[in-house]
Amino acid sequence: MRPRLAGVARYIVGVAALTGGYYLAAQVGYALQFTGSIAAIWPPVGLAVAVLYLGGLRWWPGIVIGDLLASEGGSPVETELVIAAANLAEAAVATILLWRLVGRRAALDRLDQIGRMLVAIAPATAISATVGSITLLVEGTIKGDEVAKIWRTIWVGDSAGVLVVLPLILVWAHSWQTGWNPRRALRHPRRVLEAAAMVTAVIGLSAVALTSSTPVAYLVFPALIWAALRFGQRGATLAVFLAAGMAVLLTANNLGPFVRHSITDSALSTQLYIAVAALTTLCLGAIVSERQRAAAEVVDSRRRELERATEERQRIARDLHDSVSQSLFSMTLHARTAQRALRQAGQDGDGPVGRELGHVGELSRTALAEMRALIFELRPRGLAEEGLVSALTKHAGAVSAREGVAIEVTGPSERLPLGSDREEHLYRLGQEALANASKHAQATQIRVAVTNDGSSARLEISDDGRGFDPAATYAGHLGLTTMRSRASEIGATLLIDSAPGRGTAVRVELPLSNPAARA
Repeated sequence: MRPRLAGVARYIVGVAALTGGYYLAAQVGYALQFTGSIAAIWPPVGLAVAVLYLGGLRWWPGIVIGDLLASEGGSPVETELVIAAANLAEAAVATILLWRLVGRRAALDRLDQIGRMLVAIAPATAISATVGSITLLVEGTIKGDEVAKIWRTIWVGDSAGVLVVLPLILVWAHSWQTGWNPRRALRHPRRVLEAAAMVTAVIGLSAVALTSSTPVAYLVFPALIWAALRFGQRGATLAVFLAAGMAVLLTANNLGPFVRHSITDSALSTQLYIAVAALTTLCLGAIVSERQRAAAEVVDSRRRELERATEERQRIARDLHDSVSQSLFSMTLHARTAQRALRQAGQDGDGPVGRELGHVGELSRTALAEMRALIFELRPRGLAEEGLVSALTKHAGAVSAREGVAIEVTGPSERLPLGSDREEHLYRLGQEALANASKHAQATQIRVAVTNDGSSARLEISDDGRGFDPAATYAGHLGLTTMRSRASEIGATLLIDSAPGRGTAVRVELPLSNPAARA
């Protein structure tokens, strides 16, 4: 019983809160009133649609009660009830259409969602405009030839109210639901200062545009564009709300074009100013959100591709280890066994058969060494388990055995403070540099040094080979291009010091404080 009573109490409190919010929003709308109950912008409808969309149709009593309380009392009770019913129908129809067209939890961060929101708003606001116009005509408040203008004014005013209030509530509610934390935002002072500057610009330019005797309403748009480009839909909806709020505030103080209490073309221009500003800013914010989402999807796609490539390398390495590598090892053992069998049989181990068996054993051992090096390149176990220095040491040992070049690896015993992705990039950079030094430089000695001074991690591969011109272009060789691309991807600096006849030194420096390095 207690949980049920608690649920009823919460419902009553929620209805009361919606009633109060609807009443206050209606008072704001009355500040822009032209004649009778006709306003240039009607914010309560935006609040009502947002609450029903997020909370469900069960909150409808708050809309009806708030509408009746906000009524100015100049009409019969029957008329007030009809208008309240029309406003409720308007909010309910808009809510149901939004559920059908954009879903239950829309963030309004796509252009198609903005378009579908407009499709949902237009017929719903037409309900209130139609009932309101007929009611005023029946009461005698307006004449027959004024019905079209009155209908247009109510329809555009209600639509403008939805465009200003509904996106603000939906976008910020979606941000809270998806884990947006304002405390994290406050940790970036520059971002906070920019947001404050944006808000100031919207308010200041709105004041200038709405109080000037010359048509300079376009002054507000640079600030609205700034809000959408830099802060996405959260900034866009807040900026539109502030711009509309300035119109209400100035009108309440008898300033600006809204103080003309007549249904004229200037009133329509004022309504269109609010509607166009809202639509432009919302569409731009949606485009920015789509671009950000597309960029995030590209990054995520690249990450998945890298993961799949790593898994495929692991599979190939495992198959090579379990099949070819084991066969080569068995060939080596069989060759040794055959040589021992020759000696035990009293035959000359250095004869033709013995020499051929020796060649088979040597070829098997060489192939096995190359296969182990290839397997390690495909699956550097030491990198994941022990870190960069260990992986480079093991890889250098495999390259040294295969190419016959002396390789020395030095580095700290503790693991570098790097994530797996950056660590693998550094490993691949060292791998490529070792391959170039051992295959192309004709070096007899290679040194690999890994250091960490607390602010950056450094990897240096130097050799005593023949050197080359780093600025020259070598057809068919993509090693340097690949290395530069890898270094750029993790925010590292790649330096190549070389010249023909004096060896090569490849240095990679990765700042540990770089945001790209900490990602």
